[in-house]
Amino acid sequence: MDLRDAFAMAEDLLQHHGLGEWTVAFDGAKRRAGICRFGPRVLGLSAPLTVLHTVDEVRDTILHEIAHALAGPSHGHDATWREIAQRIGSSGERCVSPDSAVPVTPWLGSCPAGHTTGRHRRPERVMTCAQCSRTFDLAHLLTWTHHGRPAEHHPNYDAELARLRSGRRLRLLRPGARARIVVPGEYEGRVGKVAKVGRTSYHLRAGGAVLRVPFAWVEKA
Repeated sequence: MDLRDAFAMAEDLLQHHGLGEWTVAFDGAKRRAGICRFGPRVLGLSAPLTVLHTVDEVRDTILHEIAHALAGPSHGHDATWREIAQRIGSSGERCVSPDSAVPVTPWLGSCPAGHTTGRHRRPERVMTCAQCSRTFDLAHLLTWTHHGRPAEHHPNYDAELARLRSGRRLRLLRPGARARIVVPGEYEGRVGKVAKVGRTSYHLRAGGAVLRVPFAWVEKA
């Protein structure tokens, strides 16, 4: 659906259901079609999904979020919310239909048995196939491609895989722990204290500097 038409539809439906003080905003979400932000009174729509969905699917998403706005933040997807959703014309389903179009994920992981899983970001941790094994087993290791081609992995991934193959697991350190940088280079051997644990790296306070170092390049001191 065209984004301008979806925006106009959302504004019209908000007005129709007595929510004229609410606004509409697009975001870049790829895993959910819409969101109801109670604080700022914003009905959010995923731009990547809206352009792939049909008019009926987008309308259902908008009505789904309007039902949240009408029910209030304490109801979630409970019976009260569902009754309101169905009364105003929504399907009352918690999630978008699995048959609805989704953006193509640039990263694709494949296991030896041929099962696949997609990711929008470059994998940072080693993963095995959930369909083949309930426990972590390198025999079911996922092999990743980016847009169909082999690609360079994140340093955390390569280092963790090397550790796993040697029988060791990567365990993250907590803030306050003493850590040593082990990767060859200017800071090899530098010891500091973990100030913060980020998404992919430690913020390591060493002397008067704070160094940002990937998890796999650090060991407990």
